[in-house]
Amino acid sequence: MKWLLTIFLRPLLIALATLVMGCQSLPQGARPANALYCDNFMVYGMCARDMNRDGEVDYVYFEESEQAFMYRPGAERLFPRGLDMHPCATPMDEDVVATTSRVFFVDEETTLLEKSDIRGSLMLKYMAALPEITACNLRREKNEDE
Repeated sequence: MKWLLTIFLRPLLIALATLVMGCQSLPQGARPANALYCDNFMVYGMCARDMNRDGEVDYVYFEESEQAFMYRPGAERLFPRGLDMHPCATPMDEDVVATTSRVFFVDEETTLLEKSDIRGSLMLKYMAALPEITACNLRREKNEDE
């Protein structure tokens, strides 16, 4: 049962990270509405963080355990001291960073259609990363059992 939660949690987190990374540059000079975005995907609370408020996601983490599971390569210097990395933490590619970064521009004027587009894009990115994440988690569980 534990591995099932891990299998489903990892893809959801990747989807959120993808959503947060949707905008690598500030659109038309717009400033990010926030630097922290948290949402629930299935049964997991996930958050995306922009440490320097440049509109680009630095890492995505599980809200409950505060373990980062996805990160933007090169952003490690911005991570807070003591940030725990999940054993299967994965670097985000440019597309995932762009998609995930879109969440930082969500505000009260953002339409439901746009919010749905962001959420759907994240889920697609998450599902694409699911096989790799599942394999990593299964290897970890196998090693723990041995």
